[in-house]
Amino acid sequence: MGENRGTRVLFLDDSGKPSFNDPTQAVVVGGFSVRTERVPRLSRNIIGAKTRYFSARGDASSWELKTRGLLRSNRLRRTRRLSFAMEIVRILERLSCTVYTASIDKRRVFHEMEPEAAMLLQLRGLSEHFAVECALNNEIGLLVSDWSGKRLDAMVSRNLARFNSRNELPLHPSVYFSDSVSSQAIQVADLVAGVRRRVLEGDRQIQDLAAAFGEVRSLPQEVELRTHTGKRFSTAIQII
Repeated sequence: MGENRGTRVLFLDDSGKPSFNDPTQAVVVGGFSVRTERVPRLSRNIIGAKTRYFSARGDASSWELKTRGLLRSNRLRRTRRLSFAMEIVRILERLSCTVYTASIDKRRVFHEMEPEAAMLLQLRGLSEHFAVECALNNEIGLLVSDWSGKRLDAMVSRNLARFNSRNELPLHPSVYFSDSVSSQAIQVADLVAGVRRRVLEGDRQIQDLAAAFGEVRSLPQEVELRTHTGKRFSTAIQII
């Protein structure tokens, strides 16, 4: 391996809750990776798309894109919002991003999982596969997630640091946390995770959008890659 060529950041957010009392049927952590130096351009492009599609909402950098509002059932408005979401896909493609998701299907879970356990399993899976992309590009990767709560975030970050260090993955050991209101990238990660969860739950109206997100990747499709444990590289990781 030659000299390191830079860094790549994987922006993440979650959708759904592991509790059986929560009506969601799946739990997804999802987002996308991008070369660090392209993040400012990414943010500008997302703000530009928000401005074009939702000009009535004012300064696009001051309001948060939320999947729940974007995918409302109103047919006319949803068609327009899906067009906006496809514009987000094109932005990610132009910047050579890779979309990742790690999913837990609660219908396959027999015992309720604690939020910490579910999140850690998903982040470990994402780290293992994201590390393949980083190694192939001779980059150092870092994970940036929307914050959820001080205790949960601290526990998950500590445990993931042990996992990444023990396996000598080309990643920053700890997870970094960001506020989704101020991060356009985290808002897109929320969209990625939310779309994937809804498709797992049976929403057929956004299957094409989910497929488009799933095809966004910077790695060559024809090359079969393996993780450090010998698993076949995947950008759509099914944990359970």
